[in-house]
Amino acid sequence: MYHDSIQDQILAVIRDEAMVGSRLRKVLGITKKQKLSFKHLLAQMVEAGLLKRTSSKEYVLGDGTAPAEKHLEKRGRRDQRDPNPHRHTIKRGVLKKTKNDWIVIENSTKKEYVVARRKKDPGKEGQTISFTLYPHPKLKHSFLAKVSEHSMSPEMTWKEVTDEFMRSASLPTGFGEAIEDFISKLKEPSSKDFKSRVDHRDLEVICIDPVGARDHDDAISVKRLPGGAFELGVHIADVSHYVPEGSVLDEEALTRSYTQYLPWQAVPMLPEKLSKDLCSLREGVDRLAFTCMIQLNKNGRLQSYEFYKSIVHVKHSISYEQAVEWHTEGNPLITDLALVAKKLRESRNKTGILELESTELQCLFDENNEPIDIVPRQNDESNSWIEECMLIANNCCAQELVKRKLQGIYRIHEAPDTKDIMELYYLHPDLFKDAPIEIRDLGKPRRGDSNLNPTVFQLYQHLVKRASGNDILMVRILRSMQKAHYDSNSFGHFALNWQDYSHFTSPIRRYADLWCHRELSRTPKTEQKERANNLIEVCDWISTNEIKIMKTERMSMKVCSTWLLKDKIGDTFEGSINGVEEWGIYVSISSPMAEGLVRFRDIIGKDYYIYNPDKNLVYSKRTGKTLKRGDKVTVQLLRINPVRGEADFALLGKITEEPKEKSFKKDRAKVAEELGLLQSVEEVLATEKKQSKKPQKKTFSRKRRS
Repeated sequence: MYHDSIQDQILAVIRDEAMVGSRLRKVLGITKKQKLSFKHLLAQMVEAGLLKRTSSKEYVLGDGTAPAEKHLEKRGRRDQRDPNPHRHTIKRGVLKKTKNDWIVIENSTKKEYVVARRKKDPGKEGQTISFTLYPHPKLKHSFLAKVSEHSMSPEMTWKEVTDEFMRSASLPTGFGEAIEDFISKLKEPSSKDFKSRVDHRDLEVICIDPVGARDHDDAISVKRLPGGAFELGVHIADVSHYVPEGSVLDEEALTRSYTQYLPWQAVPMLPEKLSKDLCSLREGVDRLAFTCMIQLNKNGRLQSYEFYKSIVHVKHSISYEQAVEWHTEGNPLITDLALVAKKLRESRNKTGILELESTELQCLFDENNEPIDIVPRQNDESNSWIEECMLIANNCCAQELVKRKLQGIYRIHEAPDTKDIMELYYLHPDLFKDAPIEIRDLGKPRRGDSNLNPTVFQLYQHLVKRASGNDILMVRILRSMQKAHYDSNSFGHFALNWQDYSHFTSPIRRYADLWCHRELSRTPKTEQKERANNLIEVCDWISTNEIKIMKTERMSMKVCSTWLLKDKIGDTFEGSINGVEEWGIYVSISSPMAEGLVRFRDIIGKDYYIYNPDKNLVYSKRTGKTLKRGDKVTVQLLRINPVRGEADFALLGKITEEPKEKSFKKDRAKVAEELGLLQSVEEVLATEKKQSKKPQKKTFSRKRRS
């Protein structure tokens, strides 16, 4: 009776005003001795559905329905940190300034919400912004608007975004006064510069580059010889003639190490007067070159080669697309080039070749130089023609450096480590199906002074073939391999399956090529002369810079993709998971092509997820659902940071269905029926049901007490 009367009093008080437990106890005059029993009573009323407890711990009248089971009602740590039910509901509205506050008018409902107070204005009046709602700390059933981070400052223009990116990435914007003064004294090559050079101005030399290219550092000539043999001339811009070793320009080129190609501009290794004019092998002008003249037999096998300084006069400078057209029209120069490239590739294929295909993206711009789309880069057949010629010239360069014992810079690539191969096998065992090599037979990847490992190479040929056409698997294979880098010793290039490989063909945009040009230019008298820089230090420096530049170029592409998302805050997309890390899940979407991060706290639902590094996936603690690479998901764009190329998503749901567990009883029944042991599946299931009802005998074992 006591409890019934207290319940009636509680319901009468709560009916007028919601209260927290401590205040309700004071209103009803409950003593401290009765505090514990009073709390139990409140809990019983909640379980009976008479009361409900809000997120602010206040008790309100219930609707008569009992809450879910305790383990389902209990929220995870993520929910305890952020109880806001509107956290993932991204809204868009227009800012308006009032006398005392900023308000935002939601576009869809025209409702007005007060913007949470901040030290600075959330934007400009009339600006369209994205916002979320969270409960007002003082007013019941009211909400405050929280402006998304990307809208906190006035909208940036594309130029402001790229300028800020250049500053944050510490990219140089020009060359110093000393270099400009040095460059101003350089002149067009004259007859004085032509002395002691081989004159190739009568050769039919052609230059093939992408549309819009202005720095042409390589050109090709092909000449048929008796018996079906070929003479392939690879003519490279002689940058070493204009950049003296140890000069202020040489030190700046070494500091930069490479030309960085951002989607909207290039950050050159050399000043434009050299890269786009004096050194560039432009059509119709005489230029200084460094030639590698290669003799090939009718099967494309290397017979001999020779390096020397030359003079060239490019007859045709065309794009890759034009080269394909000329080939279709039967132009003899292009058809001979295509034939030589085909024979070179066939020759490489006999010794082994890895077809490491990957999709390369490019950004399209409008007339104002602003991004409008990101699309896969289309590579024409002519790209492979030039690539084969450059590969054989680089191979000859490395052989010459080794033969003459010069201080060359070599491009080396180590064989994959056994533990990385094992990790790949653990994550994608299907790739290893029918492999010609057993994992236990791999052995050590490095043997002596060579990175070449025929056993591992044969395995990777199989893996690449199995992953053909699947970008996700191809990326996983690439990640299992070592990164190529520069070294002072010719230890071999695993992916190319060549013992000797160097860089010779791009001195305008790579310092390693410029160094090799200088080494090949040395005479017996100057071979022992001290170099301006230490070879080992140079290799370490340009290898480090290469990694940094690759990261910057990848980030610059993300800047473009994030810019394309600036008007899509709150939109939902279908995407796929392309990475799982301990801090979140990376999701890629296709329209526009972009990538973003889903933090674990931004996965919708009352659950929290745990990262499993062994299986490279995350799973929910309650439901056991998994999220792994390749899963199709639905996401909502929460916020962006164009300068840093960052996009944050909320994961709304998983499209890919969880694999259903197999019914082993049914499978066993089917096998029994096929073998004729039982007449039907029903008999098997009935037999197993009877066996499950039989009491199990308990067994005990005696243990000697110690």
